[in-house]
Amino acid sequence: MRLSCRPLALWVSSTTLSSQATAAFSWSPRSRSFGTRAASKAFRGSAFSGSRTTTAVAAPLRRFMSTPTTASSASADASTSQETLRVALCQFHVTDNKDVNHQTASDYLQRAVDANAALVVLPEIWCSPYATAAFAEYAEQLPDMGANSCPTSPSAEILRSYAQKHKLWIIGGSIPEKHDGNIYNTCLVFDPTGTVVAKHRKVHLFDINVPGGISFFESDTLTAGHTVSHFSTPWGNVGVGICYDIRFAEYAMLQCQNYACRILVYPGAFNMTTGPAHWELLQRARALDNQCFVLTASPAQTSAPETAGKYPHYTAWGHSSAVSPWGDLVATTDETEGLVVADLDLTKVDMIRSSIPIGKQKRTDIYKLDEVVSKS
Repeated sequence: MRLSCRPLALWVSSTTLSSQATAAFSWSPRSRSFGTRAASKAFRGSAFSGSRTTTAVAAPLRRFMSTPTTASSASADASTSQETLRVALCQFHVTDNKDVNHQTASDYLQRAVDANAALVVLPEIWCSPYATAAFAEYAEQLPDMGANSCPTSPSAEILRSYAQKHKLWIIGGSIPEKHDGNIYNTCLVFDPTGTVVAKHRKVHLFDINVPGGISFFESDTLTAGHTVSHFSTPWGNVGVGICYDIRFAEYAMLQCQNYACRILVYPGAFNMTTGPAHWELLQRARALDNQCFVLTASPAQTSAPETAGKYPHYTAWGHSSAVSPWGDLVATTDETEGLVVADLDLTKVDMIRSSIPIGKQKRTDIYKLDEVVSKS
């Protein structure tokens, strides 16, 4: 069923579903109320983005859940607890018009504010076409760590101003960055004072050639970054990667091993070849590898125009998601525009890490993961 209304958001709390919550919750646009229907699929919550959504709890995860309530009773003050974090993942259409993209991003940031989110994630390359030939034209001079103003970057200034005005943590997807003659695919993170607390330049460039699928070489234009990026919040440390970075388990392991990250975040734009095959699988793998929450935000899918534009058209897979430390989908959406909102119970990270203590059981006498000193 499709609706003609603008996308809304339905949030799901990982703190409130329990062993008694064996039914799925579905939002009825006609009655504007919540009903139940039987469900046997894995623990899954979703965002309402113009299509039917469901919630359910898998039996293996029930012992990690707490007092039973319904999804509609997620606490309004969840964003203020240091163990419960309300996140909003923005999935929207990206065009070749930067001004339009700026307005869309602003609209979704406001929706996240209205949903009482404390941490907001934008998609990869949200202000530019995803085309190597376009990156230089759309690139901006981004602020450095510690900056609290963005005079040379209108895209970053939108993020900074929303973070400061609404006291948000914003993981700003990614923006093409120009610096010292190079172009980077860069994610800025702003704290509630509007200060840049992390700056991640995509470490692993997306250079692939899948026969009969897709051929794309970011290295034609972009330069790779050199940092294992992370930042501290009241809910613990958060690691940041961009899209293709999620395929490299060692990078995620370093973030959790060396910096005790409880959440890993990947703005991404997987395509129509790798998206259906690997997008969800990789998120669940990184969550299980590191026993942490994994968050992703993608552009919404767009159809190729009838008349070719200045740059080649790229279709993102969509399906922005939040995955639990148990490897289950906490919240997700489809390929259309929408806002995914979920409450993350961070106590589950510590509980699962202590229940299955793989972090303490590594055989460092046989193998070891080391971080090479990062370049500035």
